Amino acid sequence: GQVELDRNDYIILGTLESYEKMKNYYGEENLVPVYIEVEDGERLRRALMREFSQEEPKYAEMCRRFLADSEDFSEENLKKAGITRRFVNADKIQCLEEITREIRYGKF
Repeated sequence: GQVELDRNDYIILGTLESYEKMKNYYGEENLVPVYIEVEDGERLRRALMREFSQEEPKYAEMCRRFLADSEDFSEENLKKAGITRRFVNADKIQCLEEITREIRYGKF
């Protein structure tokens, strides 16, 4: 009763598994998936920089999460989930503009 699709729009962050569950519950026609893609080397560099800033860095856990995300968001899994549109996070302003257009006009 908290989600009122006829009255409001919502942004939800999640995994492909949660996206599949939302599609099944709310209907694919009510969702606009936004998959933000970052090149693996850049993704690993960002994770390493975040870990450096921690009081007690956990590099092994960082590597485990990186590998788990690589598997969870593999090409095969993206295809199975029906994710075809990708937003490349190289130029932050351009990426944000593309996402804004997709959210604004992608929902029919």
